[in-house]
Amino acid sequence: MEWVAYHKLVGFTDIVVVSNDCEDGSDRLLDALANAGELTHIHQSVPPGIAPQKNAEAVAREAGLFRAGDWVLWLDLDEFLVLSPPAETLTDLIAAIGGAEAIAIAWRFFGDSGHATWPGRHVSESFLMAAPRRRGSNAQVKTLFRYGPAIQRLDIHRPILRPGTTRDDFPALTSSGEPVDDKFYDTSRDRPFNRLVEQRRPYILGQIAHFSIRTPDMFARKSQRGDGYYANPQAVERNDEMYRRRNFNSVGEAALARHKPAVDGEMARLFAIPAVAEACREIEGFRLDTDSGT
Repeated sequence: MEWVAYHKLVGFTDIVVVSNDCEDGSDRLLDALANAGELTHIHQSVPPGIAPQKNAEAVAREAGLFRAGDWVLWLDLDEFLVLSPPAETLTDLIAAIGGAEAIAIAWRFFGDSGHATWPGRHVSESFLMAAPRRRGSNAQVKTLFRYGPAIQRLDIHRPILRPGTTRDDFPALTSSGEPVDDKFYDTSRDRPFNRLVEQRRPYILGQIAHFSIRTPDMFARKSQRGDGYYANPQAVERNDEMYRRRNFNSVGEAALARHKPAVDGEMARLFAIPAVAEACREIEGFRLDTDSGT
């Protein structure tokens, strides 16, 4: 619920969540939020041999949820769009990129900030440590883009462009404010290009706060569940070495935490919906406490 509350405050008007194989009651919470008009929830049954995220993309796209002119950003629930001042809302960010059709926003890994167990919130003073601000060379991105004729389908990091699409057809910038690399337009690649190239100030316009590991206990749960991008959920080995590599506690970063008071208020508004409150109470360990709520 925190993720939904935060992104509503940033300015997203239509939130689509695709779920599968839920065992903790979160699907019932999503249903309650959907029935209240707060988001769209799609239950998917993933066919054998198909990656859950790739199936989710096809299901959402074929349902006609993306319309020409919509601005779209694919985020996982451990990712938060954080805007750089003076931008405060999605509308501000879109204005800042002028006539561009997309902005490839660099990931910023957040570490565990020394927590051995999950403190309960992402948007809080529990997580104030992240990767260095200049760690922009070859950083992966998530892309905010305008949906339209140039888009063939979606990938978790960026839109897949129709063959023949050029920079003139679909101008795109990075979160450094610079044009994307030419490889962004190469549709012959086996895997679409989804990185910045040698940009040492990657967060001028914004960043994606990426809680890839969270805390040891949450990382263990994520490792057990597996990766949604591959048909084989264990295709990526999540081990102690991965945790160490992604556990960046290098510098202080409070850009996300500063939104906590506003997120607290939005979460309280959502919890005031009776069916939402009931669904929350059915989730083991749920707490609305604004210091550690869900």
